[in-house]
Amino acid sequence: MTISSSSNNQILNLISQNKNSTDTTLEKLAATRELTGADSANLIISDALASQISSISQNVQNANETVSMYQIADSSLQAIGAGTERLNDLSVRYNSASLNSDQKAMLQEEFDAINQSMQDIANQTTYNGINLLSQSYGLDVSGLSTLSIDDQQGISDFSQSIASLSATASSRINGAASDITNALTTITNLSSADSQISQTPLDQKIAQMNSDEIKLTSSVLSQIHQNSMMQQSISALLV
Repeated sequence: MTISSSSNNQILNLISQNKNSTDTTLEKLAATRELTGADSANLIISDALASQISSISQNVQNANETVSMYQIADSSLQAIGAGTERLNDLSVRYNSASLNSDQKAMLQEEFDAINQSMQDIANQTTYNGINLLSQSYGLDVSGLSTLSIDDQQGISDFSQSIASLSATASSRINGAASDITNALTTITNLSSADSQISQTPLDQKIAQMNSDEIKLTSSVLSQIHQNSMMQQSISALLV
């Protein structure tokens, strides 16, 4: 079989073009990163963007830890607040003149048990082994041991203190959540800027290489098909 000179040249050109394209792609795939342009300025800019993204990503992780930490603290504060309400109820009943000494003793026993449970919560509210309900985090729960069943004003003051601490924890959570949102927006923008410097992602390069192979095969078959002698041979093989 003889293929015409024109068809042969076209096929050879296609093969050569595809080979060059494939070689270039494989070189890029072997690199850790490919940048547009041959100068080092793009590399410097891309490295700076990557550094910023890494730093901000760490800030996001820290903010997530802050959210988790204060959520734990707030949950404990809510439990202590609920216990304080019960202590207040017991105090109101205890100060009733209609109760005898035995009844008051029962109320005192329940009061002490709840108070101890609240102290346990305060002592056991930790994150990575560090107590959260402490002055270090602005959530110092103090005064539990001094609460008395016959001191309603002291219980009321303690209740207000717990409510204030819970508000502080909620504020810290909201602040950290806002920081996360802003940081993620910044990361998205920086990643977009980096993508403008970097060329096509590697997975797209592989897909493009496969597409080039298909185009080459199709072109070659088309050229062969146009050659009458080859067409006759193919037809004979298909019989």
